[in-house]
Amino acid sequence: MATPMPARPPFTPPSEAARRGLLHHGIAFLVVVALLGAFNLYIGKPYWVLWVLLGWGAGVALHAFLTLRR
Repeated sequence: MATPMPARPPFTPPSEAARRGLLHHGIAFLVVVALLGAFNLYIGKPYWVLWVLLGWGAGVALHAFLTLRR
């Protein structure tokens, strides 16, 4: 079992690894949603890609909040 990460003290900047992880998560989100969106437009209605955008977008937003909070 993995050991839990210690909480970051308030008002400390996020580490470079945390920022890089957020950047990778955001890039993967944009690329995959763009590809799925193009595919969904190609096959037509119903536009299910919006559910992917909302669900995964909430995860990326939470990741950004937890990484960049001060």
